Amino acid sequence: MPMIHIRDGVDIHYEDHCFVAPWRECETVLMIHGIAESGVAWTEWVPPLSAHYRMLRPDLPGFGRSPVPETYSWSAGELADDLIALMDKLGVERFHVVGAKYGGTVSMVLASKAGKRLRSLSLLGAPHKGDGVGAFPKRVSEIGVAGWAGETQRSRLGPEASDAQVDWWTHQLMGKSDARPTMGASGWRAKMQELDKELRAITAPTLVITTEESGLQSVETARGYQEKIPNSRLVVMPGKAYHVAVVRPQECAGQVLEFMASDGT
Repeated sequence: MPMIHIRDGVDIHYEDHCFVAPWRECETVLMIHGIAESGVAWTEWVPPLSAHYRMLRPDLPGFGRSPVPETYSWSAGELADDLIALMDKLGVERFHVVGAKYGGTVSMVLASKAGKRLRSLSLLGAPHKGDGVGAFPKRVSEIGVAGWAGETQRSRLGPEASDAQVDWWTHQLMGKSDARPTMGASGWRAKMQELDKELRAITAPTLVITTEESGLQSVETARGYQEKIPNSRLVVMPGKAYHVAVVRPQECAGQVLEFMASDGT
């Protein structure tokens, strides 16, 4: 899979899928994963989305197969700038963005920066600032990323996730993440300010998906964020998982496909 040089010290690995008939033009969708994940988190989205769109799944700097930069903040702003640079390098002028959890926060900032370049924005379980995340770096330093992932996985994926899914997410994906970018991203998220200015600057049609009993934020909190985005709507799915994108991938992908095809109307 390709690796692309973004700027000094930053290289991004990404996967590129498109199964649209080659004589048809197709739009591009950029998928942005959360903390201690990689583009692999979107695996179950590949069949439905890539049948209609070019689907790009980058590993954020320091995660997955993207090398850890010597210096990096992992702030939403820095990540957004590097993802815009990725699209520039690939020659993609206009595109859709789909982000989950912290990847959704990055997506919000990216959307405020990219303006009319975004065709649409879809956010899944994407808070600005989670409860209690200030203690996260200390906990990871005590028990490691795998230990923290094991402690929190069931609340992340909810009671409907199988034991096999919980085990894979803990040991084969999140538990293999480097501690420095994991703590860096979470530490920035813990101290970040509300993004009212950025939300109100988003011009792309926006879809926000959450669950009825998310352990990360209430429906009212999600609605409060969503209502600050000018052209947006909220979808509430059943369940307690806050990582709804991977617990209900087919349903979420269906919602996003319908939204992108309708131009947000």
